[in-house]
Amino acid sequence: MFTGIVDLAKITNIQSSDSGWELTVESPAISPLVKIGDSVAIDGACLSVIKVEKDNMYFFASPETIDKTIIRNYLPDTKVNIELPMQPNGYLGGHYVLGHVDTTAIVSKITEADKAWFLNISIPSTFEKYVVYKGSIAINGVSLTINKVTNNSIELCIIPVTIAKTNLSFLKAGELVNIEFDILAKYTEQLLNKREVGNV
Repeated sequence: MFTGIVDLAKITNIQSSDSGWELTVESPAISPLVKIGDSVAIDGACLSVIKVEKDNMYFFASPETIDKTIIRNYLPDTKVNIELPMQPNGYLGGHYVLGHVDTTAIVSKITEADKAWFLNISIPSTFEKYVVYKGSIAINGVSLTINKVTNNSIELCIIPVTIAKTNLSFLKAGELVNIEFDILAKYTEQLLNKREVGNV
């Protein structure tokens, strides 16, 4: 489990095969802290470490993970967000993020203001039920608060420290992002559905 408070890392190599991709991720800060088998979130997608060499970590991405996330668009030198799992005695600085990307969505508009950026993202209609004003959402693994909901679009306010420390600063309108919706919303939906079935 993660919290959506991330650091920046870089894809240095991609080895593709019929069974999936092997990703090499460079992070001098994170690499010394992990070992083979550890879970690490890359742009919000939970991947397992298969090898560690100095500043580099190696991950395997299955065809399903590649297909359902922005990993399919990765190239060498792509900047990615990286996060280690939450520790039991650590701070929950963002919100509960599982590392299970629900979908990708298109950045429809970016507005750069003096002290913040405003990011508009088009949400697929299937997932509209999980977005709520002032609710939490993970974009490329970054925990953010929904600033506005309009039809099938959400607006997010990106503060300077988030711009500086994440790959959201490299986004352009028309690009895809990974989205994980709040797990509490999904559990609530399931409980309500079961209650309705029980009352039939």
